Amino acid sequence: MHIFNNIRNFLYDNDNFVAILDNRIYLYNIKSIKEITNSKMMFVFNNKVINIIGDNLKVVRTENRELELSGNIKEVMFNEIIN
Repeated sequence: MHIFNNIRNFLYDNDNFVAILDNRIYLYNIKSIKEITNSKMMFVFNNKVINIIGDNLKVVRTENRELELSGNIKEVMFNEIIN
């Protein structure tokens, strides 16, 4: 059971979580939304910004600090926020 907990903790960070699936992205614990268009979306986590580039991007589900996006995803970039 100890190995399972270590793997789960490694794969599922409680601070922020991003899952990239076929033409879908799931984001957990976002802090703010910087930009949403049908070709670019930008979200802020604690110390990171995620940029998603694609075609026909749309928010398909939202709940508290969780979002599920769909579309033709071409690029996903993470950048550190420097204070």
